[in-house]
Amino acid sequence: MTINGLTKKRHTIPAMYQLGMWRVQYLQKVCCVCRIYPVATISFAKKGAQLEHPFFSYLVCHACHQDLDWLPATYELSLSLLKPEQQAQSVSVFDALTIQSAAPHVNYLRTAIINFKYKEQLSALPILVHALRQLPRPQGCHGGNSVILATPTTEHRLAVRGFEPVAVLAHYLSQHWQIPLWHGVVRIDDAGSQQGLDRHQRQSNMSQAFQVIEKPPCRNLLLFDDVVTTGATLSALALTLLNQYPKTKILAYSLSHGH
Repeated sequence: MTINGLTKKRHTIPAMYQLGMWRVQYLQKVCCVCRIYPVATISFAKKGAQLEHPFFSYLVCHACHQDLDWLPATYELSLSLLKPEQQAQSVSVFDALTIQSAAPHVNYLRTAIINFKYKEQLSALPILVHALRQLPRPQGCHGGNSVILATPTTEHRLAVRGFEPVAVLAHYLSQHWQIPLWHGVVRIDDAGSQQGLDRHQRQSNMSQAFQVIEKPPCRNLLLFDDVVTTGATLSALALTLLNQYPKTKILAYSLSHGH
């Protein structure tokens, strides 16, 4: 199935990630967080037989799952305040970006993000995938009318880091929602890290950071990033798209939120 020529095919990621996830899901019987308790299970009846079926994606025990406050309230970010000169254009119609995170940037989720993003520790990936699977698919969105756009990185940062963590996580979000990935935006800046910057510094750092290289294949664009603090990156990405395609409907999602 395609959307204006876009094949509903999952973005290919290195085999080591896939093998690591398969090992955990099919061979490991204990929680990926505490590594002590078995993964949580529920029992359900099927054709008269009582079966035990692992839930929470075979990855985390009930106690560790309960340690986080999943799906906190959405974060509304005003776009019209970021670029006042655009208020008479698309932003006057779409003047706020709604961001839904899976959980706050605390506890074992914060540790797992740091270990995967900066150290490429494969043992952290199942925890992050578990968090992704707490995000419900947006209402009314499906593989025929929506695409996921992961926040792109620069070629320089990719060369230094050696891999693209947000793209890897977006692959698993695509699997979870059954919505294809779209790679129609590139990052053209070579700005430094956003870490440690306040809201205004982050906005300035992200100014003119993205370029659309391909027309969106559908109206619903679901932006994704790993960590949202001020929302400057996602808002810059949304504004870049809205400037060229003002009728686009945009929602944003992240693994964690530290605002």
